[in-house]
Amino acid sequence: MPRAPASAAIDRRATDRYLPILALGFAGYVVFGKSFAYLGLPPLFVGEMLFALGLLAFLASGCTAALLTTVPALSAALLMGWVLLRTLQGIGSYGVDALRDGAVALYGGFAFIVAALIVERPIRIAQIMGYFRVHARVLIPIAIVFYLIARFFNAYIPKLPGQNIEIISVRSGELAAHLCGALVLVLVGLCRVSRTWLVAALGAALLVASQSRGGMLALLLPLLLCMVLTGQIGRLASITMALTLVMMVAYAADFELALPRGERPISAAAVVENLASVAGSSDANNLDGTKQWRLSWWQAIRNYTIHGPYFWTGKGFGVNLAEADGFVVGLERGGPIVRSPHSVHMTYLARGGVPGLALWLLAIGSWTIALLRAAHLAWRRGDLDWARYFVFLVCYLASIVIDASFDVALEGPMLGIPFWILFGIGFGSLMVYRAWHIVAPPVRFGRAARGGAHIAGAALLGAMTLLGSSRSDAAENAHCPSGSIMVPVGASIQAFVDKAAPGATFCIAAGVHRGQLVAPKDRQTFIGQPGAILNGAELITDISPKDTVWVTAMPQFGTKRFGSCLPNRARCNDPRRFFLDGQPLEPVSDRAELQPGRVYSDAATGLSYLADDPRGRTLERARLLYAFNSRGARGVTVKGLIVEKYATPAQQGAIFGDEHPRATDWLIEDNEVRFNSGSGIATGERSMVRRNKVHHNGQLGISPNGSDVVIEDNEIYENNIYGFDAAWEAGGVKAGKVERLTLRGNHVHDNYGSGLWCDVDCRNVLFENNLVERNSDAGIFYEISFDAIIRNNTVRLNGTGRGGQQGSAWIWGAGIQIAASEGVSVYGNKVTVASGGTAIVIVDQGRERLDQPRLKDGQKKLFYLTARNAVHDNEIVYEGNSGLSGGASDVPASNPNFRIIETGGNRFDRNTYVLRGPTNAPLFIWGGEPVSYERFRDLGQEANGRIIRADQAPPAQNGLVQKP
Repeated sequence: MPRAPASAAIDRRATDRYLPILALGFAGYVVFGKSFAYLGLPPLFVGEMLFALGLLAFLASGCTAALLTTVPALSAALLMGWVLLRTLQGIGSYGVDALRDGAVALYGGFAFIVAALIVERPIRIAQIMGYFRVHARVLIPIAIVFYLIARFFNAYIPKLPGQNIEIISVRSGELAAHLCGALVLVLVGLCRVSRTWLVAALGAALLVASQSRGGMLALLLPLLLCMVLTGQIGRLASITMALTLVMMVAYAADFELALPRGERPISAAAVVENLASVAGSSDANNLDGTKQWRLSWWQAIRNYTIHGPYFWTGKGFGVNLAEADGFVVGLERGGPIVRSPHSVHMTYLARGGVPGLALWLLAIGSWTIALLRAAHLAWRRGDLDWARYFVFLVCYLASIVIDASFDVALEGPMLGIPFWILFGIGFGSLMVYRAWHIVAPPVRFGRAARGGAHIAGAALLGAMTLLGSSRSDAAENAHCPSGSIMVPVGASIQAFVDKAAPGATFCIAAGVHRGQLVAPKDRQTFIGQPGAILNGAELITDISPKDTVWVTAMPQFGTKRFGSCLPNRARCNDPRRFFLDGQPLEPVSDRAELQPGRVYSDAATGLSYLADDPRGRTLERARLLYAFNSRGARGVTVKGLIVEKYATPAQQGAIFGDEHPRATDWLIEDNEVRFNSGSGIATGERSMVRRNKVHHNGQLGISPNGSDVVIEDNEIYENNIYGFDAAWEAGGVKAGKVERLTLRGNHVHDNYGSGLWCDVDCRNVLFENNLVERNSDAGIFYEISFDAIIRNNTVRLNGTGRGGQQGSAWIWGAGIQIAASEGVSVYGNKVTVASGGTAIVIVDQGRERLDQPRLKDGQKKLFYLTARNAVHDNEIVYEGNSGLSGGASDVPASNPNFRIIETGGNRFDRNTYVLRGPTNAPLFIWGGEPVSYERFRDLGQEANGRIIRADQAPPAQNGLVQKP
């Protein structure tokens, strides 16, 4: 591999050095507040120095042009451009004051700096998460202590040299925003803390709530949003009850701590008064007075902008709005004159006019919507850490915006710079996540962040030697993230799981791990190094010759055989399997059938008999039912493993074996799952199965269960090797009673049964962009269900009948088969059919509804209806000289559904039929009998379709073929 140029290495070191420096600055604003912001020599304070260094890192990153590809980034750039224009117009009159006021948006440069660093090296997300964990565990306790010192011992705190500012000067709203960010990080499960930390944090939250209405809302609302978005309604109720109880006791006891300088006391009554003043009016502590003062000023701003002469331009940047608007009198505690109207929204309106406010709202609104949509998508895909990460960013930023809605916050660097840093982290991470399926994914930040945490801790302690170091590329490309728990070959994975906390990550070493049954805890991750195999079979050593056969003990499971077998494969549903040199032996029902490649198990004697000589060969027998048995664990990830030879019962999977209703949100990706007795993989609700190889399993490849499951980009092939009757259930994928199932981008081929099959009350299922070929029965099969979309699939040569299955028979075994279902749209597919095969067919079977209500006298049974199905804009290619497409009734004339094909609103139109060979056979069916294309059109179908014969001229415009 050619070496990178020296200049690239220098640029990389420059960008690596900046992030710890920025983290140190972020920490200074959190802990010290305004005093930290005033470090430096006017006009170059800490914020300006950080910005100058950041510009160098931004240019060195080489990612400047790629950033304006998201709506939030483009909106922020437009906002900065507008504010910069108005600021430059004010410099002549107001000098540095114009730049100081314009910083409210110009600090947005930090967003582009941070986003560029993330896009340049996505692994930095892990480093950033490490910083946030240090923020929660270290900075917040320090900030709480300093806040208490400032409140109770203000008179003893020294001031900055040459400044009238105490060295500890954090506002209540600032502490509330950062405390909220820490609490959200803990709530979403991305940071673990002690109970002492939680008690201290909740105590600080009550303290802030008694001091500041804006701070109270900045804490309360994002925390509520976080718990709603992450489904923690039960926890929300518990916390609400506990806090209410504490407040009631404190209120009844008239608990109160007086503060110096006439500040609001710390008490339950103060919290209640703050709440009351938000919802209505309160005279306590002049709450209503300050509220009315703000409202009056905001009304004045609305009058001279929205309804006045400053609609387009605002009053500009540099002017002191308090003096210009006449609202100097009435500031709290007679403090210094502020320049802005205690609301960032009113600041943008007053200084930038309606365009300034509109661009500001567009920036924060588009950012929030984009991250919430990404969180929702990540949740559905099973990328749970990403989903929680996006929720954390949204809630943290929301807290800052809420505080800035009631106080002067984003106008200064103390919250302005952290705000724009979070904004940049958000849209930079969004760009990385959107590219997840295009480039190799970065190391999962949820577990890889410990290295980043150590860097952050060192930076916060002042170890500036860190600035000369960077993470190695080898570490970034490691298969398992740093901080994961290594599981060597021969160790019990379950023993490690039992000792670890929920959310832990385990790295499974390369090699064969036999006899592993894992019952994970919530949010645990299992990552296999290349070549890591979970093997559910044991090596057989207790075998001996007897006469002409070999005899060994038969394993006992205590499970009943389940499922229908083909007549010649009567032991298909016996999960007790033997493997010789890695290949399964066929069980037989009678010892007389024993021959090489077969095994006979005698239930009466408990012995198994083999005809093959096992000496010098590897002989195994399946011993365990599951590799992963969920037992109700949520949010588990299984990745990069080979899972084989488990004695899984029919309809259950070696991965995620049981179907506990609590076991949701699993991510199963990049595994190879093979030679298991039942299904390879079974899922629960909101699970994601992607990029797996699932093959040579006994009954099924994948068995989805529940709602909101996504199965994408898998190769699913050669399943049902044990000979289950596919008319019962077998093949590639079979689902039942699911909602919002997505099957996308899979290659499903050569299964002994149907390729993709949804049966029994499925609803809102999407089949798209799959390649489905050479399966024994139907390629795509939708049966007694509702509302599906089957689009843009390539379906080739299915219904082969391989392995003794039914295959193509009359209208069965079609490329796309719709049976007793309604509301199915089939379009954009290319279906290739072998001679005598079936292309796209809808069929009614007169099936009675399974959700049949209890019938009263005179009531009729309910039936599934083959109705409202639309088949359009597909291409059907007949390879031979016969085939069939259309709609068929498979019921007698006495059945209520006898004519539902014709009367149920089913339609074929705009489809193209290509005949490779000459034929006069009827190629269509509508109702009971096959019909010609002309008759098919006469019956109301294919008004705009066309048929192309290889031996005839191109079709006329009306779709009918004209003979030459």
